[in-house]
Amino acid sequence: MAQERIDDWWGYAKELARAERELQIERWVYISIEYKDEAGNPVRLHSYDLPRDLHERHRWVIRWREARLQCLYPKRQINTYYSYYDKRTGLRTDFNSCLMKLAAAKAQISIARRKETKYIEYQRRNNLFFDEESDEELMKFRIKLQTRQENYTMLSERIRNAVQAHRTVCLSEENHIQSET
Repeated sequence: MAQERIDDWWGYAKELARAERELQIERWVYISIEYKDEAGNPVRLHSYDLPRDLHERHRWVIRWREARLQCLYPKRQINTYYSYYDKRTGLRTDFNSCLMKLAAAKAQISIARRKETKYIEYQRRNNLFFDEESDEELMKFRIKLQTRQENYTMLSERIRNAVQAHRTVCLSEENHIQSET
């Protein structure tokens, strides 16, 4: 019983990774090391913009930079902030973000389709009276699958709108910066 749960979890993790690859999610992290001045305004001392896997392999660089800056500013409280995002779209990749919900929905749909195919193959081999059109379990399953697909479509539309909004904000900021110089 426990083995089935672990296998299910690994299967879901593999399917989630496949969904992220298909959606072309590029995991990046923006790291900012700062302190607050007397007025409470943040003063950025150093920042990094790296692929997430590079950051995970070389965390010691961030810790070293924090220690060095703490030695340079011994009376200040040095804080490090991490912001995880998708490089291609600019959207956050937190647990409850739209992008991760979309990848999870895509993974769940793929798993459900695989289960549907297995169920139909099994029933065709072992049940002489199996009818795909009148099987109640299959009909309920397909209704749930249809609901998941609708949710996936709705999430993908929401992400398209969020990406467009993000790009217009970035373009307006760039135009504002260029007009000042």
